[in-house]
Amino acid sequence: MIRINVIKSFLKKEVKQLLRDPRMRLGIFLPPLLMALINGYAISNDVGKVRMAILDQDKTQQSQTLINKFTSSGYFVPHSYLGSAEGATRLLDTGEVEVFLQIEKGFSKGIKSDKVSHVQIIIDGTDSSRAAVIASYLNEIAINFSMEYLQTRIRNLALSKQVKSMTIRDPIQLKERHLYNPTLASINYFLPGMLCLIMSMTPLSMTSMSIVKERELGNIEQILVSPISTMELIIGKSLPFFLLSIIHLLTVMMVAMFWFKVPFKGNFLFLLAASSSFIFAAIGMGLFVAATSKTQQQAVLAGFMYILPMVIFSGFAFPIYAMPKIIQYATYLNPLRYLMTIFRAVFLKGAGIEILWMELLAMIGLGVMFFALSAKKFSRGIE
Repeated sequence: MIRINVIKSFLKKEVKQLLRDPRMRLGIFLPPLLMALINGYAISNDVGKVRMAILDQDKTQQSQTLINKFTSSGYFVPHSYLGSAEGATRLLDTGEVEVFLQIEKGFSKGIKSDKVSHVQIIIDGTDSSRAAVIASYLNEIAINFSMEYLQTRIRNLALSKQVKSMTIRDPIQLKERHLYNPTLASINYFLPGMLCLIMSMTPLSMTSMSIVKERELGNIEQILVSPISTMELIIGKSLPFFLLSIIHLLTVMMVAMFWFKVPFKGNFLFLLAASSSFIFAAIGMGLFVAATSKTQQQAVLAGFMYILPMVIFSGFAFPIYAMPKIIQYATYLNPLRYLMTIFRAVFLKGAGIEILWMELLAMIGLGVMFFALSAKKFSRGIE
């Protein structure tokens, strides 16, 4: 039977240790806030103000109109106008420009005589996802230019044949509407995921470090031979970091919602329940790391080996469906995967437990598994 007074004693002791040193207080509460602010400004995959080098070998009204289509779109900024193609290689190699636009001589004559006019575009493909978005913008602008010129030709032809009125319409008009994130702002997608990453650091790393520190001081063996049960030890050492993680969650949520204006459409109580389930699982992982580490250095290294795969296989930056099948199956053992799904669905879609109950149960199940493994290891005296 778990004794409440024992848990309270552990809680008081851990809180005093955490708040004893002023630098420690700053180290606990300030980093999550700074991480939320810094990453909120830094993390973005929005494409805009792409630097473009331009070589216009045609120098006609039509070629200048095409250049203006690119530079007035809001996506591309003219960096330099070149006299030859040789200078483009250096600009692309040094990263001064991301796009090189070359309009060949005879461009105007080609479109006037119904021939194919060649325009060469070279894109820096170092970042493949960004390059793909840039290419889609370039293609859309080029297609619009071609359609506008074609409509002008048809209209002039109709007037030359004395057709009094003629309306030219596109045969298909595509109307787009983006659900959940109408502005397509990447911060609305990435910042909820960043909140998950920030919240995962404290329960795993600090729980393991706290227990390993007790072991190095020689206190853990005395605790294990005392009347205190293994479960009381685990709960007493993990409860302070559970409460601290909840405080971190509330802090970074306020930064996301009130500073960066990330929309929140879901139920806060459900999000709190999901976060508690994840913290439960993360603390279980931290306890397992502590039970298998003899020194704080080993705990730090083991925690790093846990956290890095958790982040990579969570779907934060790379979609899970694009990973190899064996990796996709491995992600089912990652509680951060489920929390990432819940946070993004609750923030942007307003989804609730009726849709996300499987993710919630998965995190609870993983937490029970890690706690059971940790309790078993502790009961053997942390060999």
